[in-house]
Amino acid sequence: TPSAGGQKLKVRVGGTKPLTGSAALNGIDENRGLEIWAKRWVNDQGGIKAADGNTYEVELVIYNDESKPENVSRLYEKLINEDKVDFLMGPIWAALGQATVAAVEKYKILEIYGNAAFDPAQWKDWKYIMMVITNGPEYLNILTEMIINKVIPQDPDAKDIAIVHTDDNFGNVAGSWGYQWAKKQPQLNIVYYDKVAFDSTDFTPVLTRVKAANPSILLFEAGSKAPLVARNVREIGLDLKLLYCGTYSVFKQYYDGLGPKYGENLISITQWVPGEKYPANYGPTEDWFVSTFSKDYNGAVPQYTAGTGFTQGLILQAAMEKCSKPLDSDAMRQAVGGVSFTGFFGDIAFDPVTGWQTGHKMSALQWQDGKPVCVYPDKVAK
Repeated sequence: TPSAGGQKLKVRVGGTKPLTGSAALNGIDENRGLEIWAKRWVNDQGGIKAADGNTYEVELVIYNDESKPENVSRLYEKLINEDKVDFLMGPIWAALGQATVAAVEKYKILEIYGNAAFDPAQWKDWKYIMMVITNGPEYLNILTEMIINKVIPQDPDAKDIAIVHTDDNFGNVAGSWGYQWAKKQPQLNIVYYDKVAFDSTDFTPVLTRVKAANPSILLFEAGSKAPLVARNVREIGLDLKLLYCGTYSVFKQYYDGLGPKYGENLISITQWVPGEKYPANYGPTEDWFVSTFSKDYNGAVPQYTAGTGFTQGLILQAAMEKCSKPLDSDAMRQAVGGVSFTGFFGDIAFDPVTGWQTGHKMSALQWQDGKPVCVYPDKVAK
């Protein structure tokens, strides 16, 4: 029921995050980013001043899905039917995100999707899901763009590229779409392409075939198997000018586990990394977010997943500030479709029909002296 303006009310924001299990490294960080938004950016500063004239405090209702899709489905039903949440924040990881779709579309509750990619072929006219991140099919494009614009002009031999990916859901999406896009670029010469089982414990056989093709660059989308790729490449003496091992190579735990011998100078991709310094016109500065995160979580440094979690909330806030019915999912779905801003996380904009993210772009980083340094695109590179 619409309320008279000037009241102090609550908006209940629910969801699940993988706080334990195989995706916990990402899930904990994303959840922390969402908590910083709700507690520090909104509630500590007086709430969300919505377009209906009321001010809303955020109440988070977040469950641990234990990295299990079957838990997500069950908990989303609980959030909607028992907890009576107003809006939903999606979990991290493709399989968990996909598990939210049925309940969200059935009950027509707006969901701000988390750091979870999906195959566009699986999109079935979803009405209530809005994406925060660059989707999986575009992940490798930032690297081939960097190679074309920054590497080949300095070193023409760098055009010879091998692309390999694992056969899990994310590997197939990011790897196969990235390969198809790279094939269309006349500046690149794809000398080898293959996919391998995600549950492999040794990538030496495929890397030996890569070595025989004599590429200058290897893009290997192995997800959480990135450390194994890095070790196997070094162990067989595969000499490359540039190496990308998979999305998990973005994490500090990845570099620390490998050490400088295997980790130094490797390239990764990211939705965001501290130090990019986008010129924010909405939300906090990067310095505020990083310092607040560090204070709240014992000196921890936020990773890109924390930026995603915070931006989930910031998108909802921006829509509530524009929407005269800020607790109505249909009205808010329309409002989110018109949201556009630059935050510390980068540019945000939506296709108003599909809900897909159109503003945000990936970045490339390199491990230099044990630190992730943004090296592309130029406008935020260090």
